[in-house]
Amino acid sequence: MLAQSEEPPQTIIPAMVESPPPLTPTVALTETATPLIFPRHYLSIEDQRLYPFTIHAKPLFDRYAQRVATPLSDYTFANNFIWLSQRSGFYQIIEDCFCLFSLNGHCLTMQLPPLGAPDRQKPALAACFDVMDRYNPNPYLSSVEFVHRDFAQLIEPERWLVERSLPDYIYCTEDLIELKGNAYKTKRSEINQFRRANSNHRMEVLGPHHWSGIRALIDTWLRNRLKYLEAEAIADFFYTVEQERKAIERALENYDTLGISGLCLIIDERLEGFTLGERITPDVGSVLVEKTNFAISGSAQYLFREFAKTFSDCTYINVGDDLGLENLRRVKMSYRPALFGEKVTLRHNPAS
Repeated sequence: MLAQSEEPPQTIIPAMVESPPPLTPTVALTETATPLIFPRHYLSIEDQRLYPFTIHAKPLFDRYAQRVATPLSDYTFANNFIWLSQRSGFYQIIEDCFCLFSLNGHCLTMQLPPLGAPDRQKPALAACFDVMDRYNPNPYLSSVEFVHRDFAQLIEPERWLVERSLPDYIYCTEDLIELKGNAYKTKRSEINQFRRANSNHRMEVLGPHHWSGIRALIDTWLRNRLKYLEAEAIADFFYTVEQERKAIERALENYDTLGISGLCLIIDERLEGFTLGERITPDVGSVLVEKTNFAISGSAQYLFREFAKTFSDCTYINVGDDLGLENLRRVKMSYRPALFGEKVTLRHNPAS
């Protein structure tokens, strides 16, 4: 977590205010000249307005995100929307780029680099850092997370402190479906054992009638995990679980609007696993969330393969990063990633 001061900057008093009707948009989409209709409420930082990143921002985000061809999981509306439940998300169109900010306590950062045409991203980045610097008590708190490799090549390296972030694990879809060869021998065995031990199982397309079963499964998963945790690890575990629980709730509440898809694993008429995902690009699928009753051996491997089949027309599937957790790293490496989605974080370079 970034260090934060005890008080916000004295020269800037950000506040959620309501713009007077009628709201006159000041920015237009260049390809259609259709004016942007912004929300009535906004966060005011001096002369800049940042608008709440709500579900209503999805069409605008998607429009700009299409200009950035990257297989990274961070570059979709759904991924940002569900995980920003722990922070306050805000956006603005700057230099004809969609700029997504995150306000966490007294620190304003960016979730992504500006989304837009390459020739507009560089000036947009400078303008965004100006916004963050004016709000933050220290300009070195200003940062841009999840910067993809192509964008990093657009900037002057001497101006920025570039920090490597955790990469995404990206697999060949065919490998996850077929599980061929010795490398996947254990996975095939676990799936076969699951099918023999649980003959009364089936997959169902996830829908609203599964919501209560999903919540019950999360509670079961939590109780089972607590049995194996050391006392000193419980506090961090509950923080992580609560983040994930809120993200899942947000995904379920906005399931249809987000355009995500999912599967449920039913065993003996009880929901024992579920997964959610989406398409980052037409050729890259993404797994957002997966949970199973880990007391049922092989259920996670079986559900993962079945969900991979729903992306059979995609060349790749991205399952995100490993959160810096060694156990999760081992699991993701065991599926033999074909690619690593490299990411960096940008900050001011003190030497520049």
